[in-house]
Amino acid sequence: MAIPKARLPEGTRVRIRQGDLPLEPGLAGRTGAVVVASDYADERLGVQLDGEPTVRMFVPAELEVIDPVPLPAERESAKARRALP
Repeated sequence: MAIPKARLPEGTRVRIRQGDLPLEPGLAGRTGAVVVASDYADERLGVQLDGEPTVRMFVPAELEVIDPVPLPAERESAKARRALP
């Protein structure tokens, strides 16, 4: 069984693109920042679009990363270690 994880960390700058689901007209191409990313709901991410006070939910396939947030040092070091059986 796989452990779900947030696909994009909070603070990542993204651009909205057309995915499998229909989008509200005018959203494609807009930019914003991921503000809600949960390990418990990895199928949706909350994005605050530039110039809007509200948070909109998107699936990861609808988001294109513009400016990634680097992982914390402890997460990078954990990736370098081998996995336990």
